[in-house]
Amino acid sequence: MVERIYDTIKALIFHELPKNANGFAVVFDRPILGWYFGDRDIKPSNLSIILNNTSSQIKDIGLGIQEFTYTVNISIDAGTDNVENSERLVLEANRLILQALRKHRRMWVMELCPICSKLPLTPTHYTLDHAAIFSPYVTTAQNNFNALWADSHSNAYPAPAIPTSGLATEAFNLVYDAVRSNAAVTNLTTASRNNIKQLQADMCEPIRLLYDVQISDAKPSEDSRGQALLKSGSLTLTAKEIVKITSFGPDNVPTTAA
Repeated sequence: MVERIYDTIKALIFHELPKNANGFAVVFDRPILGWYFGDRDIKPSNLSIILNNTSSQIKDIGLGIQEFTYTVNISIDAGTDNVENSERLVLEANRLILQALRKHRRMWVMELCPICSKLPLTPTHYTLDHAAIFSPYVTTAQNNFNALWADSHSNAYPAPAIPTSGLATEAFNLVYDAVRSNAAVTNLTTASRNNIKQLQADMCEPIRLLYDVQISDAKPSEDSRGQALLKSGSLTLTAKEIVKITSFGPDNVPTTAA
């Protein structure tokens, strides 16, 4: 669950930061050459970003509903030819990452696209880049919503517009369920169908939504005494996710004896 959160945070930071002519994310003129998952003691002098999960709290907030609270530490390490330059580099990197992430209070977290194997940052990837597959299901999703709305509202209250990302999510879910039930999906290749089946076998949630995403703590520069010219800083990101549980037991088990 946390792995794709790392991937998403990394992608957002990379997308938002300035780039050099070679396409690297840069702080001043220094490219970020290291992107690491998991904390480590031995760190290179190159400017690097390290993501590690410090904790994940889980609590029941209703029948069949759990709330996950994630805490992710974002560390910044840099080394130059003198301590002051290293300090300035870490301070600027900290500022840029804070600026990049503070406007993402809600965040889509997605598995690799089963069609093109890229990491999407929004479900609209499916309806824009793979419209031949998903566009018909957008219409179905809209019709389903309109029917549900009409069941509980009078004609005096027309159905509100659904965000494009929401319609894309529903369209993907319709395709996902069609593959699960072995129904035909126009323009979906065998390879893509097999990728979706693998996601299902691995019990993945292809599209998730984090909310209340915020930087809860920032240390622009930390004590790096004894580390020569290496300086470091860190940011702590917290985020919440609502997870629905649809099966409770005790009879959701095989009937054969182990």
